[in-house]
Amino acid sequence: MNNLNYNQKLSLLHNLLTLARADRIESESEVDFIYHIGAKLNILKADIDGLMSKKIAFHPPKEEHQRIVLFYTFLLVMRIDDHLSKEEISVCKEIGFRLGLNPFAVQNLLEQILDNPKKKIPSIDVVSFFKLYHN
Repeated sequence: MNNLNYNQKLSLLHNLLTLARADRIESESEVDFIYHIGAKLNILKADIDGLMSKKIAFHPPKEEHQRIVLFYTFLLVMRIDDHLSKEEISVCKEIGFRLGLNPFAVQNLLEQILDNPKKKIPSIDVVSFFKLYHN
């Protein structure tokens, strides 16, 4: 994810915060994870704190494999607090759409996560999952 430009990094973090707040439960584990991602992206905590009060344009990467990695990051945040709400699932579907990912793959992947007792899926399986839906 370090190959993202500054606007893409802010866009990612803004959308991750939106997802974390979608269920109206401020989960410390979700926010800490987002701060951790921000630190890896060389974004200051103070800059992350100010993101929700700003309107940030969505800047998805051009490469599909980068968009899949970003979508996987959203899945990680969604399940980190072991609570999956309808609102979080809806935000993930919207993000998948905005990332230009196959909607059938996104829907089936979310269903697979929901059916999994541990509510997670290994990253390698996510990449393989999207490969199944290529034309």
